[in-house]
Amino acid sequence: MLISMLGIAKSFPGIQALKQVDFELASGEVHVLLGENGAGKSTLMKILAGILAPDAGEIYLSGEKISPRSLLEAQRLGISMVLQEFNLAPDLSVAENLVLLNRPEGKLLGLVSARAMEDESGKIFDRLGIKLDPGRTVRELSVAEKQLVEIAKALSFSARVIIMDEPTAALADEEVLRLFRIIGELKGRGIGVVYISHRLEEIFRIGDRATVLRDGEKIATVSLKDTGRDELIRLMVGRELGEFYPKEPVAPGEVILEGRGLCAGDGRIEDLSFSLRRGEVLGLAGLQGAGRTELGRAIFGALPLEAGEILFQGAPVKIKSPEQAITMGICYLSEDRKEDGLFLDQSAGFNLTISQLRGLLRLGLISSQRESSAVSLLFDQLNIHPPAPEREAQTFSGGNQQKLCLARWWGIKPEVLILDEPTRGIDVGAKVEIHRLVGQFVKNRGAVILISSELPELIGVCDRIIVLSEGRSAGELSRPDFSQERILALAVPSRPHI
Repeated sequence: MLISMLGIAKSFPGIQALKQVDFELASGEVHVLLGENGAGKSTLMKILAGILAPDAGEIYLSGEKISPRSLLEAQRLGISMVLQEFNLAPDLSVAENLVLLNRPEGKLLGLVSARAMEDESGKIFDRLGIKLDPGRTVRELSVAEKQLVEIAKALSFSARVIIMDEPTAALADEEVLRLFRIIGELKGRGIGVVYISHRLEEIFRIGDRATVLRDGEKIATVSLKDTGRDELIRLMVGRELGEFYPKEPVAPGEVILEGRGLCAGDGRIEDLSFSLRRGEVLGLAGLQGAGRTELGRAIFGALPLEAGEILFQGAPVKIKSPEQAITMGICYLSEDRKEDGLFLDQSAGFNLTISQLRGLLRLGLISSQRESSAVSLLFDQLNIHPPAPEREAQTFSGGNQQKLCLARWWGIKPEVLILDEPTRGIDVGAKVEIHRLVGQFVKNRGAVILISSELPELIGVCDRIIVLSEGRSAGELSRPDFSQERILALAVPSRPHI
């Protein structure tokens, strides 16, 4: 066995993150690590990668006991981890990032040969079939290109084990296929791959075995060719999920928000019109770069309109800032909760009440009693765990961080919620809860615009779907006409590129 982890335990203040967990990885195997957010997946792999030290347990690499105490030490043993938050120096070149810690010597003592670095990087890219200029600055790269650099960096250490934590969370379909091809090549060379993902449709395509964690304990290790999707979900959440997309029929009301001939973002949105009714979930589908996020941000006042008009509750409005949109009752949930959604180093309570400070005033000062009551209510309504509002937001799992973002708007009772990739990177249990909250919101006569790259989510949750292609509406589908094939057929650009 390439990797054997035996009896791994790890605790943090007030939390037992891992409880005597065993895990094995064979050479040339893709072993998927599954579980809800907070189950202990990333903690277990950070221990293997030397980022965290275990409280108990042993690790063996090809039968030899190891105790990596840093990321660099693990890399030199042949164990590399591609983190969700890339560990790259943005102002250095691709070549410098690849060989920064394993760099070839220059001709003069103490100097680094730029030519040697680029040659070494080129060899690694050739092995992976990647076409990328080693001289480009990392800051200029797309998310997909940065991920390729991370994988190439791992191979620069002659990696025998590569851990990938949610590698496809921000990738388009064609980029996902390229990643799968690279994983297949790594597997063929005998490299063991640990793959952490919440996307069940992916793991059956590339995985050999799966280990399921729940609440810090190992529940089972199964062969993926012999295990179905429903069984994996049951193992992860400890219960049957009879309805993955809980949706109650709601009769739509009057039009609350309308856009006419909208243009924004220097051509990223062109002559786009839509309407949204109370009690309705309107989906925005389309390929990456189709203009979905730009439309959401333009409605929210975060991206200036260049042409067209917006009507709110039947009257024309000019939304020039997010503050104005929020005051009107239009709120936007960003697709990147860590970059735009949360104050990560502030408490969960702070993150929840920052949007409703005026309602917490008493005699001109924040009432601690009102604040505590508001926070407790939101934690209860959105089922946020752990119920610890004093903890920093960054210490919560991905799913509960997303609930914190949603709860911030929930507390001010908006009329319209614009949700941009609300379930990206969260587990199946948290997804069901987000979908339930969306249903509850529209049942109470709110209205939702849902932007998602997951077609099953759009089909399961929405009442209508507008498909965007190159900044324009390519078509609109009502619920009886929903299908992945129809959405994709509309999403693919039909106009020739000039």
